[in-house]
Amino acid sequence: MLENMPLRPILMVAAVTITQIAGVTLLVKTGGFRDPMWTAACLGTYVVSLFLLAETLRQGMALSLLMPILAALVPLASIAIAVVFFREQASWMKIGLLSTACVLIGAAAAA
Repeated sequence: MLENMPLRPILMVAAVTITQIAGVTLLVKTGGFRDPMWTAACLGTYVVSLFLLAETLRQGMALSLLMPILAALVPLASIAIAVVFFREQASWMKIGLLSTACVLIGAAAAA
């Protein structure tokens, strides 16, 4: 499915994914939106992400393809960042179940 796709939409999807992950990561720093600097950074990241998402869709990427990609990648990457950088705990069962769910989302999107 992706082998015939031009490079630009793939890069845009990557940018949307990265900005979504950055926004989720910055949420931790906002202190419940009580820290103005981190809140502005977080909201700015989400604004950029939504702009890129809208532009990706405008350029012809199918919503039915884009959303499953984001639904699979953003949670897994967020958990990895939480475990590695914020020292949060994640059991192997949790990681395995979420990974399986992401594979099923990908399979459903490809069907």
